[in-house]
Amino acid sequence: MHQRDMERFAFLFLCGKRDRKILLGKEKMTFSDLDRLTYISDFLGLKWYNLEMWNEYAGQFSEQFRQLELLYDETCSMVSWDPTEADEHLHDKWLQEFCTQVADQEMRKQLEQIIKQQYQEKGMVDPTETDIV
Repeated sequence: MHQRDMERFAFLFLCGKRDRKILLGKEKMTFSDLDRLTYISDFLGLKWYNLEMWNEYAGQFSEQFRQLELLYDETCSMVSWDPTEADEHLHDKWLQEFCTQVADQEMRKQLEQIIKQQYQEKGMVDPTETDIV
């Protein structure tokens, strides 16, 4: 079994029902779904499955990417494109919601530990250890 296949299997196992349906092609992927799912898979270090998702779905959002590129070109000299506190809060929320969708309680606890470890390794503040949650 290839690394990509193992990562896909693990991610689909952890996903909630709706995300699994999306990734199995039973529900339509939205632009925000792609953003959220690729962020989560990247954060968890599932680089091969992240790339597979990107390759499979990004093409259907070419117009949204074109609009983002135009917006960036128009505002790059005025606006910083570094992640904001709001972006970080949204990303934290995505990770927390992903965890709550894990059906098996023991697996959920293990995933929460992996996420805590990733926050540490990336030098990020774990929102579960603050009053920001």
